Amino acid sequence: KTQSSLLEAMEERQVTAGGVTHPMAKPFFVLATQNPIELEGTYPLPEAQLDRFMFKIELGYLSEEEEVQVVASTTQTHDRALAHPLTGEDILEFQRIARQVPAAEAVIQYAVRLVHATRP
Repeated sequence: KTQSSLLEAMEERQVTAGGVTHPMAKPFFVLATQNPIELEGTYPLPEAQLDRFMFKIELGYLSEEEEVQVVASTTQTHDRALAHPLTGEDILEFQRIARQVPAAEAVIQYAVRLVHATRP
């Protein structure tokens, strides 16, 4: 069910739960993880669905020192207020502005090669 909901959000920009369909507010993005195949309940996506993902990043395990830092930083409270939180409208405006910036052909080709290098 999780996998089909994820694909519905990506494809149709909506999610359905309990028979009720909810449109996704703009902007939104989907961040997904893929568990190792050996974990129970994990199924690889077919090639036709893999192309919906922009890039793939493989992460290894943290070193012991890094893991200690993660545990230490997530087992205490931090009262940090954002000085300038962005709204969805702010992000949409930034996207509109970014689309107006010209990109050289060589930069576009490099970006595409970089993304292709992350795919299986």
